[in-house]
Amino acid sequence: MHPQIRYGCFVFIAQLYCQVFIETHWLHRSNFNFGGAMSDFAPAPAVTAPPTALTSTDVLLKNFGDRIGELEKNSHKTMFKKLTESASASALFLGLVLTFASLHSTFIAKPEADRIARLSQFNQAVNSAAKLRQELIRFSLDSSTPQLQLAMASVITPQILNDIATARAMLKDMRDEDIGIPQLLILINEAYTVGDFQIAKSFVGRAVAKTDVTPNLRSEALRYQGKLLYASADPSKGRAAFIEAINVLGDTAQSLASRAYVLADLVVAEYMTRDCDNGAQDFQRFVDMSKGLYDQQRLQLTMTVKDALTQLQGRDCPVPANFSSL
Repeated sequence: MHPQIRYGCFVFIAQLYCQVFIETHWLHRSNFNFGGAMSDFAPAPAVTAPPTALTSTDVLLKNFGDRIGELEKNSHKTMFKKLTESASASALFLGLVLTFASLHSTFIAKPEADRIARLSQFNQAVNSAAKLRQELIRFSLDSSTPQLQLAMASVITPQILNDIATARAMLKDMRDEDIGIPQLLILINEAYTVGDFQIAKSFVGRAVAKTDVTPNLRSEALRYQGKLLYASADPSKGRAAFIEAINVLGDTAQSLASRAYVLADLVVAEYMTRDCDNGAQDFQRFVDMSKGLYDQQRLQLTMTVKDALTQLQGRDCPVPANFSSL
């Protein structure tokens, strides 16, 4: 039985008991003689219940039946109908909806919007730095006047530094999965080019820490780490980073050009830091490796190494004995 119906039955029984008690006792107090003798307190003769008592009982039974019918009717109402009929319940439900909406906005929607905004601003800074560098290189190739080249560089370099600073500020609050190694390589190259090795080191750290990338991208991150370590006067760790960058690519014919490119960069770094013994050994390795390249690839890499070593002539390291074999 429904709880409300049980409660209605209890109330009806209580009311009926009180009604019968009053009509059979208290309404007939005049039949007792409180001032007489002891015999006057003898029980009064039985009195037949007046018609009004029966009528009153019938009324109670009718009211009880109506109440049970009302309760049964209400018991079949749906939860939604009960909520809509109750103003307080509706207000509570609306308050809960608004609270959940506010929590969703505070802890889910707003952080996601902030993340997208930071990522967009970070990409804009990276793209701007890369575009400025391309413009500077294009101008250097088109112009043969050193004064104009220097003036152009003095104008563009501060803008590149500003883009690097913006990207670095955004990078602090960004997740690793939102950052790609190509973006970091652009920032590393720009910071390295302008000589800001401290900022370049922070970019290199984020790039090397990413392991869920292709071998080529990881090799590039390690190559820049090696260059930065050589520039920071730590040649032993720098050479180890270069060797790891070569090994990551794998010993396959498809990776030969990439391995030769990394090795050429290592040779130049060794001669620049006067690591003559390792430089001579790696130069011979490069000569042997370059023989398996296509003519265009071999020409590009060998000319790069030749130009760099030619500019370094007169320093502590002598020119390799097999330099002319390139």
